[in-house]
Amino acid sequence: MSRIQFEFKSQYVAFLLAMAAIPLIIWLVQRAVGELVDARGWQLQSYSVLSDIDQLHGNIEQAETSRLDFSISGQKEYLQSYFEASQQIPDELTEIKRLTHDNPAQQQKILSIKSLLDDLQDLIVLESNADINNTGDRIHSMQEANELIQKCRSILEDMRKKESALLEIRRAEVDRQLHDLTILLGGSIATFMFLLAYSFLTLYREVTQRRQIEQGLLASQASNEITVKNLSLMGEMTSLLQACSDSDESLGVIAQFASRLLNADSGTLYLFKESHNQIESKTHWGELARSEPVFQPDDCWALRRGEAHVLDNNHSSLACKHLHQPIEVSSLCTPIVAQGNVLGILHLENSGGRIIGVSEIDLAHNLAGQIALALASAKLRDSLRSLSVRDPLTGLFNRRYMEESLKREVATAQRKNRPFGLALLDIDHFKNLNDTFGHEAGDYLLREVGALFISKLRQGDVACRFGGEEFVMIYPEASPEVVVSRANQLRESIYALQLQHFGRSLGQVSASFGLAFCPEHGDSGEQLLRAADIALYRAKEKGRNRVEIAIKPTPEKLATT
Repeated sequence: MSRIQFEFKSQYVAFLLAMAAIPLIIWLVQRAVGELVDARGWQLQSYSVLSDIDQLHGNIEQAETSRLDFSISGQKEYLQSYFEASQQIPDELTEIKRLTHDNPAQQQKILSIKSLLDDLQDLIVLESNADINNTGDRIHSMQEANELIQKCRSILEDMRKKESALLEIRRAEVDRQLHDLTILLGGSIATFMFLLAYSFLTLYREVTQRRQIEQGLLASQASNEITVKNLSLMGEMTSLLQACSDSDESLGVIAQFASRLLNADSGTLYLFKESHNQIESKTHWGELARSEPVFQPDDCWALRRGEAHVLDNNHSSLACKHLHQPIEVSSLCTPIVAQGNVLGILHLENSGGRIIGVSEIDLAHNLAGQIALALASAKLRDSLRSLSVRDPLTGLFNRRYMEESLKREVATAQRKNRPFGLALLDIDHFKNLNDTFGHEAGDYLLREVGALFISKLRQGDVACRFGGEEFVMIYPEASPEVVVSRANQLRESIYALQLQHFGRSLGQVSASFGLAFCPEHGDSGEQLLRAADIALYRAKEKGRNRVEIAIKPTPEKLATT
């Protein structure tokens, strides 16, 4: 059982005991008060018995005085006082008998007194009815009456003593009951207050602990909400990265979501160059970074060690060399690794004494993993796309891509009413070169020509390998003059090539060009290619190494075509 569970149970038990003690205390107090009231009632009863005994004794003495007066004087008027006093005695005896109903001894004494008083009454009645002149008889009657009175007095005195002793006992019982009630009340109140205080103290501690637990749960809930939010952003970023068409578009998505995910002042994504001897900044977010835009791999401890490298404000770790003014910042460099290959680093910076916490380091690590997968996927897509549209020998676009480009550019030129031209060229005497130097030399020549085309193209122009030693150059939104000029520049550049293959000169290289323009020479890619092909053959017939423009077809020829 844990300590919290034990305290909760003890508090619960204490509270139940306190609540259960209330009726118990009330019952005990009621019982004690009842006993005290009973004892007090018995005490008051003893007081009443003593008072009635004294009153009875007074009436008996008064009656005795009247009897003596009658016995001495013989005058019957004294009997009136005697009978008046005697009339109250039966009621008093009855009251005393009622009050002493629990005391058989006192009851017996009352009966004795009643019997004596009855005898005295008979004697007085006899004496009042008889004419006692004899002195001896009178004295004898007086002695007999005195004996009866003395016996009553003796019994009354004995009753008084007995009742006084009983009164002392009952008074002591009242005092004891009062003392017990006081102790009971004090003990009950103290016990109740202790249980109540203990339960409230335990309850207070439990409330405090629960508040701490609730605060911890709220903090955990906030952390979980942040985690869920980050996971949601990660999922959304991954979905968008999968939909990106190229690496540059992926970098824009990464920068946007990294700024939302990472609570850093500045962030930079570095990737290796193709040569893999330098690492350069590809995208950046937040404030201006204090890290160099391009640096050597050895300048970063994360790349050296293959794990995240943190520089905090205490500078307990070494600063990377690509950081300038490292004293003013806290930084984190996290390697971006995909399939065992290091692609670059994710670099974060904080200024103003704000450190990069453990949660941010973990989040940066997870983000670096997602970036690595996205970049590897984008690179794979780029490779697959390149294989599908590029000629593997020359690096130029292949024939399928050329046909799609022609359809697109012709439609654009017609829709926007803009000029459009293409050039179909062929390497002169290429079969003789293959026969003389071999196919490897021919392939070498084609690669060099392809590299030349790529270096000479404008942005937007398309260079394609049509097949064998034939190439197609597409010039969107270019006037015929521009197309002719560009074709002649390429022709001269090819003619200026001085190529050697394994130490042997390949001789003079030249190319023939056939040009066609839209819509002068056709309104489809097929018509333009056919017109350019005819112009190309005309260039070859005229001596090669020249540029020929297609002849504008007549309406009849267009209809036949």
